[in-house]
Amino acid sequence: MKNTRIKLICLVLFPFSLLINHFFSKYPHIVDTYYSSGINKSFIQGLSTITGIFPFSLFEIGLFIIVPLAIFYVFYSIIKICQDHKKRKVRFLNFLLTLSASFSLIYFLFLSTWGLNYNRPHLSKTIHLPTKKYTTDELSELYAYLVYEVNSLSNYTVRSEEDYMIIPGDNKDILKRARLGYINASKYFPSLAGNYGDPKPILASEFMNYTGIAGIYFPFTAEPNVNIAIVDSSIPSTAMHEMAHQRGYANEDECNFIAFLTCSMHPDVDYRYSGYLLALNYTASALAKNDSNTLAVLNQNLSPRVRNDLSHLRNHNKKYEGKIETISLKVNDTYLKANGIADGEKSYGRMVDLLLSYYQLYIKKETS
Repeated sequence: MKNTRIKLICLVLFPFSLLINHFFSKYPHIVDTYYSSGINKSFIQGLSTITGIFPFSLFEIGLFIIVPLAIFYVFYSIIKICQDHKKRKVRFLNFLLTLSASFSLIYFLFLSTWGLNYNRPHLSKTIHLPTKKYTTDELSELYAYLVYEVNSLSNYTVRSEEDYMIIPGDNKDILKRARLGYINASKYFPSLAGNYGDPKPILASEFMNYTGIAGIYFPFTAEPNVNIAIVDSSIPSTAMHEMAHQRGYANEDECNFIAFLTCSMHPDVDYRYSGYLLALNYTASALAKNDSNTLAVLNQNLSPRVRNDLSHLRNHNKKYEGKIETISLKVNDTYLKANGIADGEKSYGRMVDLLLSYYQLYIKKETS
C-alpha cells in the first residue's frame, strides 16, 4: 500500500511538471535570470565538479547498468502477468503504474535539473546579436570568408599520410584543452563563464557512429559526452557543442554557434580549424538552398587539404549509415519537438542566422 501511494505521488509529478513548464514558458527572462544564470548554473557547476573527478563517463556506465535492468524488469513483469491468472489484472495495473510513475519522476527531475533551459530567451537576445533576413549576397560573403579562414588554418594542422587532419595525443588530453576556448570567449560573453567539469570520451564510440550521434549531454550527471570515433576534425567542435548544453543552452542552433565561437577563440589551431569547418558546412548547406551556382564557384577556392577533410568526413559518415541512424535521428527529432523546438532536427541549421549576424557586427568591421 505504501509503495502504491509513493507511485501515485510520483504520477502526479508529470502534470505538475507540464504546468510548471507552461508557466515559465511565458516568462523567459525570469527563467534566464533566476534559473539558467542562477540556481541551475550553480547546481550544474557543483554537480559537474563532483562527476568530473571520475575519468570515465558516469552516464555511459549507468546506461550499461540501467538499460539491461529496465529490459529485464519489463520481461520479468510480463512473464509474471501471464503466469498469474488470478491476479493478472492487478499485476498488469501495477506494472503500468510503475512505468508511468517512473517516467513521471524522470521527467520532473529532468525539468528541475536542466529542462527549463528550453524556456530561456534565445541567445541572440542575451548576447545582443539580433538576427534578421539576410540576402544571398551576404550569405555568399560569409561563405567566402569561411573558405579563406579554413584554407589558412589548414596549413597549420597536423596531417596524416592521406593528408587529412589528425590530432596528436590521447583523447583525454584533447578534451581537457576544450575549456581554454570558453575561458577566452567568456571575456567577451560573460554568460559562458564558469567552472565546469571537462567533457568525457565515450568508450562505446564505435557503436555511437551507427546512431549518427557525435555527442550527448546528460543533465543528471552534468557530463558532456563526446564520440571519439568520429573524424578528428569534428571532435573539438563537438566537445564545445556539448559544453554549451552544460552551460544551460538547450537549443541546438545556439550550441552550434557557441561551438564555433569558442573554437574560434581557442588558443590551439586544431580547435580553431574544427570550429571554422563546422561553420563552413552549415553555411554551405544554407547557400546550397539559396544559390547553388555561387556555392559551386566559391568551392573552387577550397584548398586540397580542406577538400580532403570534407571528403574524409563524408566517407566516414556514409560508412555508418543505416536503420539505426535513421531511428536515432527520428528519436532526437521527436525529443526536440517535445521540448518546444518546432522544427526538430532542422533547428541545427539555424546557427547560420547567428553566424551572419556575428559576421556583420564583429568580423566584417575588424577586417574592413
